[in-house]
Amino acid sequence: MNKKDYLIIILSIIISSSIFFVGYKKVEEPKEVYRVYLSGKTIGYIKNKDLLEKYIDDEQYEIKEKYNVSKVFLPNDLDIVKEITYVDNISTEKEIYEKIKGLAPFTISGYTITIKGVEEQNEGEEKTTTPDQKINVIDRELFEKSIKNTVAVFIPEEEYTAFINKEQQELEDIGTIIEDIYIKNQITITEGKISTEEKIFTDTEELNKYMLFGTVNDQQKYVVKLGDSISDIAYKNKLSVDEFLIANPEFTSENNLLYEGQTVNLGLINPLFKLIEEDHVVELQEEKFETKIEYDETMMVGYDKVKQEGENGTIRVTKKVQKINGEIQSAVITKTEVTKPSTPKIILKGSKEIPTVGNLGVWGWPTAKPYTITSPYGWRWGKLHEGIDISGTGCNSPIYSANNGVVEKATYTKTNGNYIVINHNNGYYTMYAHLASLGVKEGQTVSMGQKIGTMGQTGYAFGCHLHFSISSGFPFYGGTFLNPARFY
Repeated sequence: MNKKDYLIIILSIIISSSIFFVGYKKVEEPKEVYRVYLSGKTIGYIKNKDLLEKYIDDEQYEIKEKYNVSKVFLPNDLDIVKEITYVDNISTEKEIYEKIKGLAPFTISGYTITIKGVEEQNEGEEKTTTPDQKINVIDRELFEKSIKNTVAVFIPEEEYTAFINKEQQELEDIGTIIEDIYIKNQITITEGKISTEEKIFTDTEELNKYMLFGTVNDQQKYVVKLGDSISDIAYKNKLSVDEFLIANPEFTSENNLLYEGQTVNLGLINPLFKLIEEDHVVELQEEKFETKIEYDETMMVGYDKVKQEGENGTIRVTKKVQKINGEIQSAVITKTEVTKPSTPKIILKGSKEIPTVGNLGVWGWPTAKPYTITSPYGWRWGKLHEGIDISGTGCNSPIYSANNGVVEKATYTKTNGNYIVINHNNGYYTMYAHLASLGVKEGQTVSMGQKIGTMGQTGYAFGCHLHFSISSGFPFYGGTFLNPARFY
């Protein structure tokens, strides 16, 4: 073998060795890991899911202290999925934790209560549906206790307890028996993981406030001035007396005394649910005597005299009353019994014609008797109720003119339904709304006590009733509504 051949052999061996080493590669085994997704995006891989959950629970001691819980959980939009992969970039629990805490809130175990909205209608307005409400609590018993506390605002505790325990005393003469109590809204309670970014109630008093007022914000305050009364403060701030007493539970009656400099709440209640109370009521109603006018052709116009003095009577009235959050919504009279008949007052007046001018000193009642005033004149729910709502006499029962005058309006609108406006030619006007039928025409002269229509439920009306108002000047067009109670 010559030198040249030797070199060729050596070179071949080197090339073969190089090919062997270049072609050889170590084969890796796949790993079992967990891919971590946040809001659908991968943020890393970890070896052990349990260790990440434990690390988060150990680090979030502030959340545990704030909500008085023993365990903190992963965010709701965090997913951990097991995978078999060749990935080498494995994160530690701390690294993943640092990424999570800056992007998503952690969760704790609790209960979410959903209060479904219900359809409602206020006087003179279209029907609307209240929005759904969602409440988060740590403890289910916290919500149940708050419900009970809120119910106690509208129904005295002793009455509620007697109803629940079936311990109500039977009526011997007059009184009230609760027939049913229920919440109109559908309420669902779901246990689950709640984001700490949401409002979570842990305090009964705070939840009570939210359940009653629809907010946890501080209520508007008012500093009592010299001479103020509860009814005055309520009216000036567009509240009913009942609303004022609910916002200020330290007072038990509108007759409670106030002192100058005292601070009271002016919170407008907005309960999250509709509490229905259905009552069987038996009561004695005083039947006010009617005043009848007889015309004597022998007497001159402008002269009058009393022919017979009037005397009030009494009627035992049985009725079914429905309340929503403590406010009467309907009253249906089921039975009446006259225990003492009334005697009408008779006044003789000169003139054989029906006067077109109303009598300032005498006003006739616009409905049949007995009746129930379901909504008086005044402020409620932040709005002024400009008249009184009278019910209990039944649909199609007669409606009477409250005084002598001339019919200015006898028509229909979407809000008032069939309604009548009478000009009494003495500065006053009366309005009769939601009538089933009209019995007079515009321009017609009417006398006190004359039938002008029938009770109904037309327009925006809740239940069969008469909306009756008295105004100084034409109603809604420069006139000022007055409290009808002043005229009776």
